[in-house]
Amino acid sequence: MTKRTLSRLALVAATSMLFISPAMAETLRLGTVVSAPHPWIDAAEAFKAEVAEATDGRINVQIFPGGQLGNDQTMVDEIRIGTTDMIIGGVMNISPYTPEFEIFSLNYLFEDMDKFQAATSPESPVFDYFDNAMQTSGVGLKLLSLTGGGTRNLSTNTGPVTQPSDMQGVKMRVTGSRLDADMWQSVGALTTSLPWTEIYTGLQTGVVGAFESTISGYYSSRLYEVAPYHAKTEHQVMMSHISISENRFNRFSEEDQAIILKAAQNAGEFGTEKGVEYDAEFIQEFEELGVTVTEVDKQAFIDAVVPLHDEFAEERGLTELLETIRNL
Repeated sequence: MTKRTLSRLALVAATSMLFISPAMAETLRLGTVVSAPHPWIDAAEAFKAEVAEATDGRINVQIFPGGQLGNDQTMVDEIRIGTTDMIIGGVMNISPYTPEFEIFSLNYLFEDMDKFQAATSPESPVFDYFDNAMQTSGVGLKLLSLTGGGTRNLSTNTGPVTQPSDMQGVKMRVTGSRLDADMWQSVGALTTSLPWTEIYTGLQTGVVGAFESTISGYYSSRLYEVAPYHAKTEHQVMMSHISISENRFNRFSEEDQAIILKAAQNAGEFGTEKGVEYDAEFIQEFEELGVTVTEVDKQAFIDAVVPLHDEFAEERGLTELLETIRNL
């Protein structure tokens, strides 16, 4: 073999090392129940881009939006058995395994967005608490980031809501959290648990006549088509999580673990920011979509549910955590 041929082979080999073939790349399957536009989708895309750049394409994040991998509970179960790797969703989807997360079902827990961002910071005692709670729960997930998702409001197809009394006897969809049900039963709603992916049909068929969600979730899932009344209760900032299979995470090198963790934390901050942005943008479009937006007597809603805060915290042994959140 000539020197010229050897040189050509060496050049080809060196050049090929600069590229990672799809077969060589490791893939992380990330699922979420929402569709774009939504801050969870933006967070997922940001995470994917940062991981790809930091690993030179060695780790590829494959995003499955719109419940393609199932509802929240299904995805958590799939992560536990290893058929899915990651999830971005509301923290209530893991509260059956880590019940401490139910504290975020308390309406009017955070006074403003600054308090919420202080709680979701990777350096906050709140994040440390839930990172440890998830690890010790045995659910098989590792918490990478706490993030937002926008402001949660109340929507109905039964008529406009301005006072808590307007919810008396209304059939309302809630998450699987008992505390979530307690919050809305305190204003007279008749609650029933439904997965997010079944809300549209539930409203069409009369199974429920009301639900609460982020503004972006209401918009992106076109729920205004079946629930054209939107009340600005602003009862929660959506607490969400970016989590990965614990077993999957542990198989990565320490270097790649650090990359994944940092990318998720940055994505979490970005998702919170996009939630604020979407709230302001989408609600301006509701009138053109035929949605009736109402202001509410927010203090009346606060007075109905805030007394439940201390009662819940004492019952669950979370009084210290509640005080930590209040004092952020």
